[in-house]
Amino acid sequence: MKKILYNFIYPLYIPVWVLLLSLSTIVIGSIIILVLFIPYLDRGARFTYRYFALLWARINLISSGVRVQVVGKEKVDRKKSYIVMSNHQSNFDVLALATRLPLQLRWVAKRELLNVPIFGFAIKRMGMIFIDREDPEKARESMKAADEKIKSGLSVIILPEGTRSEDGRLLEFKKGGFIMALQTKTPILPVTINGSRFCLPKGGLFSLRPGHIQMIIHDIVDVAGLTVEDRDRLSDKVRKVIEGGLDLSYGKV
Repeated sequence: MKKILYNFIYPLYIPVWVLLLSLSTIVIGSIIILVLFIPYLDRGARFTYRYFALLWARINLISSGVRVQVVGKEKVDRKKSYIVMSNHQSNFDVLALATRLPLQLRWVAKRELLNVPIFGFAIKRMGMIFIDREDPEKARESMKAADEKIKSGLSVIILPEGTRSEDGRLLEFKKGGFIMALQTKTPILPVTINGSRFCLPKGGLFSLRPGHIQMIIHDIVDVAGLTVEDRDRLSDKVRKVIEGGLDLSYGKV
């Protein structure tokens, strides 16, 4: 029965979900843009993130039929700033992180997201950080912007693989996030996400399926006493932590 629902009945609902996603993006995105255009109303976009951006994320996660189980939430101190690092299997990863981590989050995203109507402009106004890996100078500017967010008390999400893994196995980690952690002396919060690739794999919104995502929050990795020369060792350590929580069969139907 579950496979019939998954493969035959649910696909009929997907156009409805895509329409809801589009409408919520237009409405909530427009509200975010208007609020953040008013000078001094919401400096740092903290109120906007908490009450509008998270509302958008929750609406589209819940309406998709995807549920998120969190392990280790007690390890997060909401009064501290972190560089959150997670594996990357699906576009749902950021929704899971945003709705389940009790932090003011901004993330480092691909510049191509700026081309998405309303959504791109809204997240830019909220202070999300866009990176252009083909331009080293712009990439350094993005890292500087992330540094400023951390110093203001925000936490930053970095997906060190840089792109989605189709089979769930970890790809090579980029070093930029680890250099940032070492330069800013910001602790790393490693997170393992399981099952999201079965809910929304690469291939577009119409490949959506209902399912379960597991989010494992690991112990904080402190960077005190380390220097930029330790970036490879730090990357290897965080990678082993994230990889240790991987369950490639979690959520498979």
